[in-house]
Amino acid sequence: MLKEKNDVIRRPKITNFVSFLLSVIALVIGFVSVIAFEFLTPRFAYLDTGRLMVGFSDASNVDKEIKVEDDAWHAQLKVLADSLNKQMMTMSKEYNTAAPAKKKELQDMLSARNQQVNNFREANVQKIEQLRETKMQAVYDKVNVYLKEYGKKHHYGIIFGTAAGGSIVYGDEGRYDITEEIIKGLNERYK
Repeated sequence: MLKEKNDVIRRPKITNFVSFLLSVIALVIGFVSVIAFEFLTPRFAYLDTGRLMVGFSDASNVDKEIKVEDDAWHAQLKVLADSLNKQMMTMSKEYNTAAPAKKKELQDMLSARNQQVNNFREANVQKIEQLRETKMQAVYDKVNVYLKEYGKKHHYGIIFGTAAGGSIVYGDEGRYDITEEIIKGLNERYK
């Protein structure tokens, strides 16, 4: 009878131990699940590339440099166009009273001058486009390097970029939009 009494007393201790053990196992499984979800589920974010290019000081500086070049080119083009217009007015007075051979000469001169203005315009449009492409490539390189480092540091699996007519039509700005963080980081790094 004494043996039965001891068995009864031991059972609650075993039951408590098993309950405690199951609780610890459940807690460990929960903790492992949370950790696994955090590290195995890729994080993603997006940034507004238009806002990024406006907010990043290097991109703004490139735009200002190109505008200065473009304004200088337009001033030169205006001088050429004004000169062409003066020449046309002078020629039109002379053209009406000129002999046929002289008319042909005036037309050829005007055509050649007009071609010069058009060649100047086309060459400078290409020059400005090339300048923009070259200068902006350096900006894009900085942005790409920074985004790669930022993504790794903050454990992002994917960082999307939006564009006008792009593939991201909606994203929760407060949760997934990292544009302002990226602008701030880029401007701090490349002061």
